Amino acid sequence: MGEPTWKRLVEELRANDQPRTAHLDPLRDRFSIAGSFRELAREVLSEMACALRRSEDKVTASLERLDRHAKAIDELRASKRRDERWRRAIGERIDAFNCERDVAAHSLWELRVHREALGFLRNDDLADLFPIPPRRD
Repeated sequence: MGEPTWKRLVEELRANDQPRTAHLDPLRDRFSIAGSFRELAREVLSEMACALRRSEDKVTASLERLDRHAKAIDELRASKRRDERWRRAIGERIDAFNCERDVAAHSLWELRVHREALGFLRNDDLADLFPIPPRRD
């Protein structure tokens, strides 16, 4: 495997002979490239870690919402009521659950892509760490 992504990025940011580019210019404005390689690397790695944490938090938050929907569905199913209002309420909860399930699955996919972009190529355990329940009907 080649050089780590973060290291190439730091080298590109510090290179004075690099042409102005749409992807590097905003980073040059954001980071202090006047410091040492080590200081810039620390800044870049810190930002990458924070962004990865936000991706993981997005999955976790979605799974928590999914769990709340699942509990509400289970409570409705446990109730003795079976009138039209009950059917409408459980239908709405099931729709909300399935919609949030799609959000969670997409967020997990985004986390996988984010990790792979940063060089974390072993992501098979993500499905175990962030289990997406099956759709409800």
